[in-house]
Amino acid sequence: MPFPATAVANEFLTIAKAEGKELTPLKLQKLVYFAHGWYLALTGQPLISETIQAWQYGPVIPTLYREFREYGNGTIGTPAVQSGFIGGRFTMSVPSLDSCGHSRDEIEKARQVIRKVWELYGGFSSVRLSNASHVPGGPWEKVYKEGHKSIPIPNDEIRTYFQGLAHATGR
Repeated sequence: MPFPATAVANEFLTIAKAEGKELTPLKLQKLVYFAHGWYLALTGQPLISETIQAWQYGPVIPTLYREFREYGNGTIGTPAVQSGFIGGRFTMSVPSLDSCGHSRDEIEKARQVIRKVWELYGGFSSVRLSNASHVPGGPWEKVYKEGHKSIPIPNDEIRTYFQGLAHATGR
């Protein structure tokens, strides 16, 4: 069962904070996209429940865009929150992998992929990650149409691309 994108984003924010690193909305978008792609390639299952869309500057998870757009190009200062009504009361919480009702095994598998993506891509700039997320022949490039910003990128396209990367890199 996939996780909310906000829970995966918060995992990256937690890792970055523990290492004294900062994340911008763009970099976080790309890290979650890469984690989703690698998870699809390795497990055949989606990591996040949201659909990734092809926008002008690459793949975007609209939930994360809306959640963090107030930071612009700056450093994200707070984790994503979710709000709603439970028992007639308004509640707010910080989504995490642990709070999503998944098994310990599913949570650990997700954390392993997220940590590996952080190790591989966390040191790259937002621009480098953005460039890597919309390479020729990649999932974004295959579906993007000039002037449109909400074209879904099928998980099958993402999985196939990342499986190709895994094969090419021997991962």
